[in-house]
Amino acid sequence: MTNITKHISSAGFVGSGNVATHLAIAIQEAGIKIDAVFSPNKSNSEAFAKEFNCRSLEYYNDFEYDTNLIIIAVPDAKVEKVCKKLDDNGKLYVHTSGITPIESLNSKSRFGVFYPLQTFSKGKELNFAKIPICIEAKYGEDRQMLLDLARKLSTNVSIVNSEKRKILHLTAVIVSNFSNHLYHLADEILGLNGLDFNYLKPLIHETALKINEVHPLDAQTGPARRNDKATIDKHLQMLKKHPDYQYIYQLFSEQIRKKYHG
Repeated sequence: MTNITKHISSAGFVGSGNVATHLAIAIQEAGIKIDAVFSPNKSNSEAFAKEFNCRSLEYYNDFEYDTNLIIIAVPDAKVEKVCKKLDDNGKLYVHTSGITPIESLNSKSRFGVFYPLQTFSKGKELNFAKIPICIEAKYGEDRQMLLDLARKLSTNVSIVNSEKRKILHLTAVIVSNFSNHLYHLADEILGLNGLDFNYLKPLIHETALKINEVHPLDAQTGPARRNDKATIDKHLQMLKKHPDYQYIYQLFSEQIRKKYHG
């Protein structure tokens, strides 16, 4: 192991998308220097470099010698391929993926994972202090450095291995991506009937807040929870022109009914 420091004072990014941008904001606010960014999308890379007052690189391996940490913030399927394009020069390389195992970086002598468990969208500010950050590393010294860095960004930091992190990623998709798709489905149905999605926002907010005080099993309400077949049948009839949505409604209703009524 070469080029080892006891703390991370500078970082470079491979990737300039939503995760990279939000993470760079938090890292810079914590006093860590952003040295440079590389992205195949030149315009994105230049915009990132301008925002964080760092260099936009022409090639993967133009990072400064004394850059401590290289954060690979690219789509999950590209992590291993991108890592192999980077020189093994003693720097600490991490990816930010939930589903990708730590072994995807084993072409490097020092590697780890820095996974912020959150949904990231452009233009949407986040309180990084509340975001769970999951850490993993090949070496204990690197693990400690990543923990120290994570604790500068968040109060919710833990060591999570690749197998458990995959479970977190799976369940994150269920509660975030699937829920958002249902919001879109509802918005489309409302729009087709001359109604505004804003009607549902207080309900969405209350449902989300309730989970802080009530276990999900106890928080469930609605016709399927009550085994109200008459209401369910009326809703299914209303969706007859949208068979895909009808299928989703029926699937969810049956799952809820079985959970509570066998």
